Amino acid sequence: MSASAAAVRARAGVLARIGRVTSSAVRWTGRLRGDRVLRGAALLAAVVLVLVETLLVAAPELPLPLAFALVIVHVGAVPLALRIPNVAAPISLAAALALQWLTADTGSVLWPWSPVLIVTQCLVLGAVAARTTLPVALLHWLIAVVLSAVLAAVLRPASGDETSVDVAVFGSISAALIVVALLLLQWRRVRSELLHERRLAAEEAERRLVAEERTRIARELHDVVAHSLSIITVQSSTARFRHQGFSAEAADEFDRIAAQSREALDEMRGLLRVLRGADDDAERRPQPGLHDIEELVAQARRAGTAIVLEEPSGPWTVGVGPLTGITAYRIVQEATSNAIRHAPGSDVTVSLARVGDDIVVSVVNTATGEPAVDGRAGHGLVGMTERAAIAGGTVRFGPTEEGGFAVEARLPVFVRSGATA
Repeated sequence: MSASAAAVRARAGVLARIGRVTSSAVRWTGRLRGDRVLRGAALLAAVVLVLVETLLVAAPELPLPLAFALVIVHVGAVPLALRIPNVAAPISLAAALALQWLTADTGSVLWPWSPVLIVTQCLVLGAVAARTTLPVALLHWLIAVVLSAVLAAVLRPASGDETSVDVAVFGSISAALIVVALLLLQWRRVRSELLHERRLAAEEAERRLVAEERTRIARELHDVVAHSLSIITVQSSTARFRHQGFSAEAADEFDRIAAQSREALDEMRGLLRVLRGADDDAERRPQPGLHDIEELVAQARRAGTAIVLEEPSGPWTVGVGPLTGITAYRIVQEATSNAIRHAPGSDVTVSLARVGDDIVVSVVNTATGEPAVDGRAGHGLVGMTERAAIAGGTVRFGPTEEGGFAVEARLPVFVRSGATA
């Protein structure tokens, strides 16, 4: 028992270094195949291990050329395991057993597995575990443990305790290394799959944002340009009939303006179809305006929302341009949707009024017992602000004193020049 204790104490000084070396090896062997850095590290480790192992296993009874040849075979299996693990493992084990057989009579307490042999064999088994499957790695590990135990029992039957401890140390370190290598390999695979999924999600989000931006650009182009081009075309085509006394040259000039306007309008519609990804029917669909707000409110009321539309009587919408009309409609639509979504069960009031040369649109919802939505602009509120700015107006929004939420837009009328009653 005292000899066994001495053997354990002799190993204590090298186990820490073995742990550092094997943990470093695990980090490298956990890398994907074909890694040039891993191959370079394996070659460097092989060179260092050749020098160290040759010095430690050489004995007076063992010729140096033979020891060096066996060490070359044993250590050479480390880089070979990165390419052909199922071939490198048996070669490494055969060389290790041969060295143990030749050094059995040296009387060393660190036998059959000296620290340097443990490091080399663990590197090989770690590479096998990282490049193959768990059953294959366990098979190579079991063969190494069993054959070394049999060899120790045959060559040193009197030193059963010492050799058993040595074999147990090798089996424990190599088994732990195999488990860690497999865990690191699995972690790397999961991480690679996660990164791949993140890249796909990011690409999908980018495509969605591009599509949304294209739709927004198409909407604004239609609102700002298409309606104006249509007005120019109509006014140019009817100028000779609405105004008398045009010369032939002036009439031809207006005709050319009308033709160029129609051509520009056709090109604009083609561009809108590309941006929207829509068909011709969607392009020809009329845009909503002030006259459609009543139906919008009616739809919300039919869906169960307590909503009221307040608007003054009389022809107050006369002269309101199409851009102002569609902007007012979209603001009411978005503000009503926000009220239904964020304050379900509240009472909603929509009001439209003509104040001088402006149209004032207001959407107010009452409190629902929950905290009011704060005034920080979300995507819908930002969209309303951008729409109003394009039309030359402004939007204000925020919580009310009663705990509800209010949206108020002020839009210019934009009376069209040349319009007739």
